[in-house]
Parts: sequence; C-alpha cells; structure tokens
Amino acid sequence: MEDDGKRRVVEALDRIDPSLGAFITVDADAALRQAARAPAGRLSGVPIAVKDIVDVAGTRTTYGSARFADHVPKRTAPAVAALCAEGAVVIGKTNLQEFACGVTGYNPHYGPTLNPADRSRTAAGSSGGSAAAVASGVCRIAVGTDTSGSVRLPAASCGIWGFKCAGGTALPGVHPLAPSFDSLGFLTAGPDDLALVLGITELPAPGTVRAGFAGVDLEVPDLPAEHWTVFAAETWQVHGRAVTDDPGSYGADVRARLRPPQEDVAAARRVEAAWRRRYAEAVRGYDVVVDLVLDGAAPLLADAVRDYERGESLVRRRLIRHTPVANGLGWPALAFPTAEGPRQVLGPPGSEAALLAVARELSARD
Repeated sequence: MEDDGKRRVVEALDRIDPSLGAFITVDADAALRQAARAPAGRLSGVPIAVKDIVDVAGTRTTYGSARFADHVPKRTAPAVAALCAEGAVVIGKTNLQEFACGVTGYNPHYGPTLNPADRSRTAAGSSGGSAAAVASGVCRIAVGTDTSGSVRLPAASCGIWGFKCAGGTALPGVHPLAPSFDSLGFLTAGPDDLALVLGITELPAPGTVRAGFAGVDLEVPDLPAEHWTVFAAETWQVHGRAVTDDPGSYGADVRARLRPPQEDVAAARRVEAAWRRRYAEAVRGYDVVVDLVLDGAAPLLADAVRDYERGESLVRRRLIRHTPVANGLGWPALAFPTAEGPRQVLGPPGSEAALLAVARELSARD
C-alpha cells in the first residue's frame, strides 16, 4: 500500500502543468514523505490538492496575497487533517484569488489560473486552482472554499463536480473572508469521488427525494441587497486594519472592494433573516432545489484582466447571479455537469446525500 501511495503521488506530481497556474506551491518531497506514512483509511494514498487559503503545517500558505508570500503555518486546518487521517496525501497548494475575494480567476500576485479545456479562459474563482488541478487530471479531489460561489463556479467552468458544505460555522485554519458566509468545499472529478471524500456510503432511493426546479416548479425570493451590506461589513472587519495600514500590499481589485460599512448592518442582518424565512416557506414541500450555476461560459482571460486593469466588475456581476443564495442561507450546495450545461442543487443542512442523489440522476440524463 505504501508503494502504491508513492506511485500515485509521483504520477500526480508528473501531471502538473505549471503553465496552467493551478498551483502556487508544490512540495514533492513533503508529499512523498507523507505518502510513506499515510494511514489506512477510505482515502489511503489518494493525492489531494488544497486551496492556498487553507493552512497546511510546514507548507507555504500565502492566502493568495503578497502580504503572506513567506507564511508557513505550524498547524494544519482540521478539515485537511481529517482527510489526511483517512490516508489522503497533500501534493500542493492551489492558486486562488487574493484572500478568496473574487470569482474571475485572476490573481495579480500569482497570475491567472487557466481553464484546462480552453486556455483562453480562466477556471473562474476563487477556488480556480483546485478546479484546474482536478480538471487537468492531476488529482481527483481538491479542497476549496466557497463564500459566494467560489467552489461551484470553478467546478461549473471546468466541467467537474463542486460541493459547498453547509456554512455559518467557524473554519479553523482557514483565512476568513466573510465568516457568516464562508464554507468549506470540495472539487472532484465525479460523484463517486465526492461520496468518498464526504464519507457518504448510501444514497436515498431514486424517486424518494422531492426536487423542485427554481423558476419551473417554484418561485423563490431574490437574495436581498442587504446580503452584500453584511458581506462588506464582515470583510472590512477581517481586512480593514491591514488595508488601511498597508494598502499597497493588496491588489487593486480587493483594495477597491474593502470599505468601512456605510449602512445599518444590524438592520441588514434582520432583512436577510426575514429573507431566509421567506425562502424556506417558498420551497416548502421540496427536499432540494435545482437551479442554474452561472450564465454563459467560463470567463475569458482577456475579460478578467481587463476588469482588473479598469477597476470594473463586469465578469464578477455575470458570474454571481445564482450562487450566493446558498451562502446566504447557509445551505450545502452541489454544482455538477449535465447535458444541458452545469446546474446546482441546494438543500438544508443534513440533505447532503439527497443532493448527491439528485445530482447523479440529473447528470446521467442524456
């Protein structure tokens, strides 16, 4: 088993194409040492990539920022440690947008992450490096985070599976962005890999999950503008002091988005709480909701760069029309490919197996 794990790690490392920009840091020696002592478990010897917003002890973890270019954490995030306890082997840290604050797939400090299917496009973001690592065949499982769609948008852009865990809980060892909406996530090559990483061994029987299609079977209330008031206030709470003291250490796009709150944040939280109640009422009678993930294709690299250079958000506004709802609700959500294009399915915490069951069924249809 030890030799098999080393072989798989070596093969994964050999498949890395630096020109894609999927990785910020790769430590082959550390990965091989880990493979040699990986414990037996459901992920024995499985190479994984980890978004560089998530701490891995002894491995440079930049958070996609110039400020943390030489940062080496002493502890591994519990979420990654749990995977390693099941035998997974971390082969490297993947590229992302600075501090996970963006979705276009462009990082001014570490470069863009290109889409393996079409290098004129990015892998989207902010977990674009993790998506590109999976889509290019380096590994079948990667760790990401999702605050407004940052797992699901890269998954949809790259034609793979992207799962956003339930949110609203602390994520130790993960640099925060907007803690109320931050979620861990996984990007995988297919549904079997996702079931493996989530530890799901049994799915609901076909036909037992009531799935409603947004805009077809049911109408749901739009995410209120107050969501972004709360989002902005929380990102300022995380980054306000640093960007005030050293604005030049932040990329222009992130710096422009970081502003002290101007609105009544407490009132905005009340509005969003009321929206959650209305949403739950609107989907009553259904176990899960099926919706779009993004409008159009993965972002063109030229458009992502143009937005950065001009201080615009045209790409971002197009991409985040559908995904932030799950973050506002705190629900798990899963993006997956179908014959008609990528879709997502979301449901309340505890519905993870149901989400996977519905996604498998819809993905398999011609």
